[in-house]
Amino acid sequence: MGDKLRELERVKEKGFRILKEHLSPTELIEFFQIISNGNGDYTKEKYDDPEEFTIEEFEKFIAEKN
Repeated sequence: MGDKLRELERVKEKGFRILKEHLSPTELIEFFQIISNGNGDYTKEKYDDPEEFTIEEFEKFIAEKN
C-alpha cells in the first residue's frame, strides 16, 4: 500500500508541475474551479438560509429605513 501512495503522490506532483509550467496563476485557479466537485447541496442551502428575509420581512425592513 505504501508504494501505491508514493506513486500517487509522484503523479500528483508531476501534474501540478505541468500545470504550473503551462498555465498562468489565474488560469490555474480557473482550472481548479472547473474540476472541483464542490460539496453540499447549494439549492437546499439557498432556500433554507434562516437569515434570509421573507418578502414581508424585507418590506418591513425597507419601510423602517425610509
